[in-house]
Amino acid sequence: MSPLFGPLALLAATVAGAVVLALLRRVGDWTRRRALQLAVLAAPLPGLALGIAAVHHATGRLCPIGAPPWDYRLDTVVVLLMELGAIGGLATGLARLLLLCAMLARRGFAAPDAVQARANALADRLGVRRPRVRVCPRNSPLALTWGLCRPTVLLSTWMLARLDAEELDAVIAHELGHVLRRDFLIVALATVLRDAFCYLPTSRAAYRRLQAEKEPACDELAVQSTLRPLALASALARVWEYAVIGAAVEPIPSLTDRRAPVEERIERLMHWSPPPVAEESRRGGMFAPGFGLSAGAALTLLTFSGAAALLSPMSCGAMSPLSRLF
Repeated sequence: MSPLFGPLALLAATVAGAVVLALLRRVGDWTRRRALQLAVLAAPLPGLALGIAAVHHATGRLCPIGAPPWDYRLDTVVVLLMELGAIGGLATGLARLLLLCAMLARRGFAAPDAVQARANALADRLGVRRPRVRVCPRNSPLALTWGLCRPTVLLSTWMLARLDAEELDAVIAHELGHVLRRDFLIVALATVLRDAFCYLPTSRAAYRRLQAEKEPACDELAVQSTLRPLALASALARVWEYAVIGAAVEPIPSLTDRRAPVEERIERLMHWSPPPVAEESRRGGMFAPGFGLSAGAALTLLTFSGAAALLSPMSCGAMSPLSRLF
């Protein structure tokens, strides 16, 4: 097997990913857009598989008909670099997820019963599991959602003090939109794939788009559940005003992601009109999480397979491919 198969597969994945990203403007449904972005992030996996197969093929030959030294070394170098990226992506992704969950789990206290009741009613309306709402003592805007098994919404005391009832409902509905879309899981998997193939420009571009588009998508879900687009626009305007007039230098998680400009979201909400279908299409709603989990499992399997191919002894000696490289 030629050592060029792996790099050529990566080049093909990059070209195909660039074409898909260019055509995304023609796709209006947020669910389909996210599925295509995940596909771009997972596209380099066949290249990694071909590289590992090339090393396995080279190391499995008998000594008299073995591959030339340059061929063998090129196979090993290419797969080694891809393996390092895959291992780095898996390790940093898992560490980031564990640290984030551990940090957020210790923050805040249980929300007042009235706020929890609002969240429960909105969750029932959206058809998602009732979240646990916690309040963080913080004199600045904060609204985010996390959790794989039971969703948790974290709000700052600033949000409870400065927003009226309708605005607070809109913010909570927006956060529940992340629960409905399973954004916490999807973003975690997308981050691992981005880090594993960080050397490909299409991986970084697809990740940026996925991150930016999750906010307006949840805006639409919030408005479809509350039918008050101006309430969410007003809440965003209050947060924006704090960031500008209050000279806030820290990002405001989830509710106002820097990759999704607030002014564009406010303008979209100001001109919102009910879509032909009253809610985001649920057909294929499980495709993105299932596809993301499959891609993550494939990356993990290929990582261990590549490590085994690089460390296993050759048929003509007890030296591993990685050792013979040097």
